[in-house]
Amino acid sequence: MIYSTRTRAFSLVQTSRKARVAVAVFAIFLIAAAAIVYKAKTIEAQVDGKTVRITTIFGTVGQALAHSNLESYPEDIVTPSRETKVTGGLIVAVTRSKPVHLSVDEQTFTTRTPSKTVGEALTDLSERYGLQIKDVDEVNVSRTQAVTDQMEIKVRRAIPILVQVDGKTINTYIAPRTVADAFKKLGIVLGTKDKVSLALDHMLAPNEQVCVVRVEERVETVKSDIPYQSVIQEADYPVGLPDQIVSEGSNGLQEQTVKLTLEDGKEVDREVLSQRVAVTPTSQVISRGAQTSVSRGGETVQFKRAYIMRATAYCIPGGTTKTGASVRWGIVAVDPRVISLGENLYVDGYGKARALDTGGAIIGNRIDLYMNSEEAASSWGVRNVMVYVQ
Repeated sequence: MIYSTRTRAFSLVQTSRKARVAVAVFAIFLIAAAAIVYKAKTIEAQVDGKTVRITTIFGTVGQALAHSNLESYPEDIVTPSRETKVTGGLIVAVTRSKPVHLSVDEQTFTTRTPSKTVGEALTDLSERYGLQIKDVDEVNVSRTQAVTDQMEIKVRRAIPILVQVDGKTINTYIAPRTVADAFKKLGIVLGTKDKVSLALDHMLAPNEQVCVVRVEERVETVKSDIPYQSVIQEADYPVGLPDQIVSEGSNGLQEQTVKLTLEDGKEVDREVLSQRVAVTPTSQVISRGAQTSVSRGGETVQFKRAYIMRATAYCIPGGTTKTGASVRWGIVAVDPRVISLGENLYVDGYGKARALDTGGAIIGNRIDLYMNSEEAASSWGVRNVMVYVQ
């Protein structure tokens, strides 16, 4: 009986201790919970067009996001910044980043970007990784295209080249490739005969120049005149007098079929394939004096050449000629450029004469005859005469 009572008392003591511990632990929990509730603040996160309430005890926006149920990545854009202190009612905008695969020549990056377009993503990633991607570099997708999850973005660095074609000089940038591929990229179509300064399989290097010469072959019909010929017929009038046209001539017409080779529009070769006379030319017939002798006063006058000249007369007794001879009947003044001084002449209406003098007014087909008297000179006047040079 005594034993039973002692045992029950001991059990009560033990139970009382556990109860006290439990109470103490519960009290601590309540105090901690109260403290947490006291420190906790609620912010609004705007993500993908939705608003999510986050209650947090952490001091900065970054910590609050990191310990929330939202997926958050370092590449996401957070406004205000992650270092901003949390305050009750704070509104945080989160622009989620997307996973992309970027390759630049031999380098490959698996990363994320918050950019909306490929062009913006390239600027972001270029600055982040120090890639120095330029606007002229080639990209496998349009820079204006929207970024999508797991997008493959491939960049090929461009080099400067110069292309001369169709009268234009193209200074451009292009990723290293063969001449043929560069022409395809630039929309340059080659003809079968065109000439290129570099082989089409040549791999372009920075600052290289490529020249294209457009070669064109075409067949044309070319018309050209066939000049008429002149046929001389001897006529019975003195040598030296003007020719007379008996009948007019006319040109003929020739047609040639030719193959023209042009380089950049300029003819470099011409090959005659065939030709024919479309119109036969007509010869011009000319009558030319052949007479070298005439009969005057029962005497035959032989001569080398005849002229029709305008003849005047003069009389200066005691005068001296250009050649130093004393003036007398039979001495005439001439233009030495037409009749040489010293020539023997026969002048119709005057007779035999000799060219020994000149005169300031005697130019061309002019002749001045010496007369023995003023009356004779005045009576002669001015007339056209035939002058024979013997």
